[in-house]
Amino acid sequence: MIAKITKGRRADRALRYDFGPGRDEEHVNPRLITGNVPGTVAQLAHLIDAHTARRGDVARPIWRCALRTAPDDPVLADTTWARIAERYVTRMGYGNCPWVAVRHGEDHIHLTISRVDWTGWLVRDAFDYHRSWPVVREIERVWKLVNAEERSDRVAPQVTRPERAASEKRGAPRPERLELRTRIRAARDAARGHGRTAFEHALTAAGVDWRAHPSASGGIRGYSFSLPTWRDRDGGQIWVAASKVAKDLRWPQLSADLLPDPAPAPGRPPGSHD
Repeated sequence: MIAKITKGRRADRALRYDFGPGRDEEHVNPRLITGNVPGTVAQLAHLIDAHTARRGDVARPIWRCALRTAPDDPVLADTTWARIAERYVTRMGYGNCPWVAVRHGEDHIHLTISRVDWTGWLVRDAFDYHRSWPVVREIERVWKLVNAEERSDRVAPQVTRPERAASEKRGAPRPERLELRTRIRAARDAARGHGRTAFEHALTAAGVDWRAHPSASGGIRGYSFSLPTWRDRDGGQIWVAASKVAKDLRWPQLSADLLPDPAPAPGRPPGSHD
């Protein structure tokens, strides 16, 4: 799931867009699915803006967020989206503010929130992009949705069109880099906390060919991966560095996942702190 946050001055403009046809007539059956403001579209927009006007010193008091599922996710029911919206709004600290959630498409909803809560207190929006990240990851876990962070360009390099075409020509069910990404992450999760050897055994069991690259200190500096059937036109096996599969599979990240939790000091129970 992706959360796209924007800020604005008035709710009526945002809600006219949500309940309108869309820029390319793409809005289908716009509807209110949850929130804490009653009335028609015009009434709830007026209520939110009238309430927000109590804090005329704030330049952009309307907080907007589009929550969008990944293409691989199922189409969610309105009731499920309502529960997701309520959890997200509460976790972000806006539960006591006027807000509504509107749906006009299969894969996303729009939240319109006044940062002025019902008591007149202004809810801070500092670091909201960073605060949103763990909330979205939690929602993905609870509702078993695709982890969009791992699918995004920031973590997982996207498969190019020529690469997709080449994999289709080889008869692969899907691009090999996507298949590697899935299998390696599964091996990492299975070996989490059990060390490098367990990870390498899990890779082999998953049908992943791997090469460990030694470092000058005697350890390793990373891996390259392949699949037995991933061959170029001359029959040579194609290998890719871990960073080209996904950034979270680079050795600094992998080693942190694979190392066991440090043992507690003698006489101290696990999880105790100074």
